[in-house]
This record gives sequence, structure tokens and C-alpha cells, in this order.
Amino acid sequence: MTLTASRVLLVAALWLLHAAAFALGMGVEDTPLRPSELKLLQRIAAMDPSFRYGDRVKRYFRTHPTTKNRIPLRVEVMPPRSKGLYFGEYISFTMTIDEPSGLVTYAYDAGTAHHGRGTILVTPKEVVKTEFHCGATGCATRVVRNGRVLAERSD
Repeated sequence: MTLTASRVLLVAALWLLHAAAFALGMGVEDTPLRPSELKLLQRIAAMDPSFRYGDRVKRYFRTHPTTKNRIPLRVEVMPPRSKGLYFGEYISFTMTIDEPSGLVTYAYDAGTAHHGRGTILVTPKEVVKTEFHCGATGCATRVVRNGRVLAERSD
């Protein structure tokens, strides 16, 4: 099979998956952050000045078959991208928000020099961030609560 034929089959398969998801009442929409989501992200940024986020999200949902209400499945923050890089430095960057639980998860990759992933829990009194990241010389895990490092371990 040639490379072109493989691409045609891949596109056809993706189209069929999209059509099947639509038939099952699944969908996605691009919307601005809700005020409550923005407030959650701003609380994190107040504790961690290096924290960055976009102002739009992709909302993945399923439509209830009888009530037609949208049931949220995932909220993914869409970071700004310029010249092929997110925030001007990352090859890839993903962030999801689960606002009811106050949970934000993220992963980033700037190549072998810097990549990692983390989880941030926001409660009424605390912002707790746990991050695992690697650079050119090694890896580290860090736990920060309200801007203060609680624990850090390097490999």
C-alpha cells in the first residue's frame, strides 16, 4: 500500500469515527472560558506566576437522548499558539479543567530540554500543585501549596 493510499484510508477512518460519535450524540464546541473557570485559573496564577493558560476552551459533551441536555465530558483549555509553538516555547501543551472538583491537569513538552506534567487542586483555602518534570540533566517531582514548596525530589 502506498503512502497516499494509507493517508486516504486514515482520513476515511477518522471521518467514520467522527460520524459515529455524532450519531451517538457526542460533540465538541469551541467557547470562551466561563467566568467561574477564569476565576479558578486566576487563583492558580496568583499563587504561581509561571502558570499560563489560554482564554478559550474545547468543550466535549454528550447529548442526552431524551432530554437533549448536554452532558459535559471534558473541558480542554486551548493555549495560544504562534510560529508552531504554544506560549512561544512548547511543542505540545495540554490542559484540562474539572471545575466542580477544582482540578486542573496539564502536560507540556519543549523537547528533551524541558517536559513535564502536573495536577493542581484548588480548594476554598488552598492551591496545591504536584508536578513531575524532566530536563537535560535529570527529573524532579515537586509539591507546592499556596506558593510554598512542601517537598521536592530529584533523580
